[in-house]
Amino acid sequence: MESKHSSSKAKNVVLEDEGNQKTTDGAGGRGRCYFSELPWHIMLEILLKLHIEAVIRCRYVCKAWRELFLDPSFAKLHCASTPMGVVLQSSLFPHGNSGGLYLLEPQEQEPSSIIAKFNQFPYLESTLVNSCHGLICSCDILMADPIYISNPITGEYLILPKGETKPDFGQFVSGFGFSPKTKQYKVVKYSESLEIYTLGSGTTWRRTEHVPPARHRSLFGTFVNGALHWLVKLPNGSVLIRSFDLDDEKFRTIPLPLSRCSDASFKSSNLGILGDCLSLSSIVMDASGWDIEIWVMKEYGVRESWIRELVIKSTSPWEQGWNPEHVQVINVLKNGEIVINCAGCLVIYNMGQESFRLLKPNGILLTHVNAIAHASSFVSLKDIALGDGSEVGEF
Repeated sequence: MESKHSSSKAKNVVLEDEGNQKTTDGAGGRGRCYFSELPWHIMLEILLKLHIEAVIRCRYVCKAWRELFLDPSFAKLHCASTPMGVVLQSSLFPHGNSGGLYLLEPQEQEPSSIIAKFNQFPYLESTLVNSCHGLICSCDILMADPIYISNPITGEYLILPKGETKPDFGQFVSGFGFSPKTKQYKVVKYSESLEIYTLGSGTTWRRTEHVPPARHRSLFGTFVNGALHWLVKLPNGSVLIRSFDLDDEKFRTIPLPLSRCSDASFKSSNLGILGDCLSLSSIVMDASGWDIEIWVMKEYGVRESWIRELVIKSTSPWEQGWNPEHVQVINVLKNGEIVINCAGCLVIYNMGQESFRLLKPNGILLTHVNAIAHASSFVSLKDIALGDGSEVGEF
């Protein structure tokens, strides 16, 4: 595998090991270890195995390394090999740590460590919508505009132009995803009419079809299988999943499990992703109390493929007085544990032990949390927006 970054431009890059500082002057010397002298495929294999925290530090070693990490081929390979983590915002961080964006990538040894904090624009001025290929979409939750696309790892952000439609205060729905067919990133928002913004294809929104009225359980779409999804209740009382395919830009409906089609289910359910499949988290009430059911659609679009994957009994943390009204599956860790947002607090559920534990990054109990699944990447907005006149900012 060849790359321009395996050339002599990086010949003075060196590494350090314990007790031995290497120089970068290119002169010969005892004990020096020139990283760039390694064959490119070996160097790439080493870098792809680094944890994202180490890669972030390595970016600042020298200009050649920074350019290597921003190479589109490296970004694509790294994204494919990076496990899902969690990105969160919290309005109530204790000890003065308020606002901003926190990147967590739980590890088996330390499942609740903060990898990085981004306490700056645009994360202080927007709410998380969703994440795709390491890019984060965020927006003003009340006014829809402005909408931001950013990559906290590369430090790049893009402010999208305002659309034509001016929705009523807080009355809009949005989502962000990737079209597998066209290989383009798209932002979707709608109230009464639909607007689409395609990154890299100009600086204007396209206005398309009228959107049938519906009440949405969540303002922000869940991206899976090349489409965005919202749980909706139609004026006739029907409860279903409304999807928007980013390839052909058409709305479709996806059926829910038969037992989850009631008004009560709509009020207590949320969409999510579990193992790359669309999932539904619902609170089920009966005379003895209530439990959480997690359903997974094993075959996309087929009602009969909905499987009740998990039932969480009404025990801790519910016994601690937590409000079960909002429960959403965020992510599945490498060890099989599930990260769940429970009324604004993050917990990890161990299926084998049927036990919960609070997710306390760096020992901090988080409340009023907005969290999304996120896989860090080096995808560059400058490459995506190339040629359409968009100005990519840096922070």
